[in-house]
Amino acid sequence: MRKDTLDFLEHKIPDKDYDFEIIYNAYPERVNGEVPQPVVTYVAKEMRKVIQNDPDTYIDFLLFIQKNKGDNGKKIFNYVMSKVALKHPGSYDEIFRKALKDTHDKSEIKKICDNIILPLLKKYPDKYIDDVITTVRHVPKDDVINCAFATLCKYMKTNKAQAKTINQKIDSFWNSENKMIRNGIVQILKCLYKIDKRLYRDTYRSYQSTYNPNFIEILADSISENSQLIREIVERWEKSGNIRIKKAAHTAEKTLKKLKRT
Repeated sequence: MRKDTLDFLEHKIPDKDYDFEIIYNAYPERVNGEVPQPVVTYVAKEMRKVIQNDPDTYIDFLLFIQKNKGDNGKKIFNYVMSKVALKHPGSYDEIFRKALKDTHDKSEIKKICDNIILPLLKKYPDKYIDDVITTVRHVPKDDVINCAFATLCKYMKTNKAQAKTINQKIDSFWNSENKMIRNGIVQILKCLYKIDKRLYRDTYRSYQSTYNPNFIEILADSISENSQLIREIVERWEKSGNIRIKKAAHTAEKTLKKLKRT
């Protein structure tokens, strides 16, 4: 099967024949009519060994199979790109960005984030924290935005030292009217509470005098503790004449009561 994989890459790709399924003919056994997953993984590994040395030649192939070749195509794309992107940081970002834009299945978007983007964040945080935030800003798809923030949370849990940096960098999103972006900020703040309570509380202190309804709604939805600091801030909101702020204060009060009971 290794020989068939190499033959496919050498002779079929130049002719833009991307039907890689022909490789599986060398392994006739099927499970419920499907190629066994160990075989798919083996072929992906053999492809990666070749592609990682000359990725440019295979960009169109990778994008094609990710979009048009079902689950096995997506698995090969994710596996190969996770290795190639780590070996050539920054060189092939547009490939997985395009895949994110073209993919409409939330579970597949999550796999791209988990298998490709999260490892890049862990290895090259200075570059890819900014890249993930840029993706949030420029890819107006709810599932992409949601997965991007979830990926930042997962990264923060593995590298707590970067939590402050990420919290500062999402500051520019606080006034966004995009519901998914606002939900993402809430997700980050709740994650922050779990890994760095001091930083979480500092965020509330920095916004305690604000009367911006957008900011207050985010803070109200992010409440994770019933502390004196939070209670005093909520009391200030309750005195506002702004309907949105009063509504946020009501939401915050319900959360505080719930937290008090637990």
